[in-house]
Amino acid sequence: MNRRFLLILVVALSATSLFAAPATVTVWMGSWWADAAPKLVSEYAKVNPNVALKIETLPVNGYYDKVVSTILGGNPPDVIDLDAYMIASAAGNGLLTEWDPYIKNLDTKDFAGAIWNAGVLNGKVYAIPNRGSETILYYNKTMFDKAGVPYPPENWTYEDMLAMAKKLTIPGEQYGLGIAAAVSDPANVMDAFSSMLWGFGGDFFDKDNKTCIINKPEGVAAIKFWSELYTKYKVVPEGTPNYSTTKDLVPMFINNKVAMIFQSSLNIAPFNATKGLNWGLQVNPQKMNRGGGWSFTIPVGAAHASEARDFVLWFVQPENLSRLMIREPARPSATSSPPWNSPEFKIVFSASKYSKGVPAIPQWTEVQLL
Repeated sequence: MNRRFLLILVVALSATSLFAAPATVTVWMGSWWADAAPKLVSEYAKVNPNVALKIETLPVNGYYDKVVSTILGGNPPDVIDLDAYMIASAAGNGLLTEWDPYIKNLDTKDFAGAIWNAGVLNGKVYAIPNRGSETILYYNKTMFDKAGVPYPPENWTYEDMLAMAKKLTIPGEQYGLGIAAAVSDPANVMDAFSSMLWGFGGDFFDKDNKTCIINKPEGVAAIKFWSELYTKYKVVPEGTPNYSTTKDLVPMFINNKVAMIFQSSLNIAPFNATKGLNWGLQVNPQKMNRGGGWSFTIPVGAAHASEARDFVLWFVQPENLSRLMIREPARPSATSSPPWNSPEFKIVFSASKYSKGVPAIPQWTEVQLL
């Protein structure tokens, strides 16, 4: 009788295991993933049918605050995609779990240096990059041609850029340069400002991130140049202190109102698709640029941390990054096929050797708002 009962119990438990509901792994990503998320879900279901991927897309405005709130509230998603400047703050405040025990077979050198380093704090890895980024300069060829100004050359300076911007500016009508300066868009503010700071030979902190050195002569010169684009030379739009790149500067660039803007490679595809827009790319003046991107993190308290890590490590395989990423892949090995091997992206990737990340310190999200 006991044997028969045990046999029935084993069969029942086996059946329960076979028909158990799959684990649901919830992933937070930026709103730009909204259209591509269903494909990502279906592709992962093919390789791991025992996991139901649920992708929730959120706007970038207020994104980090929501991340902090949900982790501290004890009900976080299983994976959170974070911008480079957010990672150190989250990790430094004990909100993220470490990756080190799970990436022994991952080729960590096959990731863009700036975004990989952004995920390392005190020698421990807290983030796995999926998206790389370099700041480059987009220029409106129609505006340059109309003003008779030669296109930016590869080896140029900020003084060259200012001279071009002056010739391209017609006050109240069009401007030579667009820079983001809105507090609501700190990452894009850093695209131009940090590039200028480094281009002038300055920096935010010393190499150990212990001492602030932005007040040294090189830093002061960069700040003066940055601010005088608006206050003295007036080669940027009047609304600059409240402008973000995507919301304000990109439409002005498309409508021939701003001749040059700094941003990552994310505008390449939409600019190519914009009828009548004649544009080009160039490395930044003096070449230094802000490198960054986005990385997957596992928050403290994730309900399905093991399944979440499996998803992340699947997604960042070069062949998957190459075909599923909608922005620049974080691994050079994922950029040998279209659209990543286009002439435009060759310029982007040529800038990567001059990329530098913002300081990977927990206080950075507060520092950049000062």
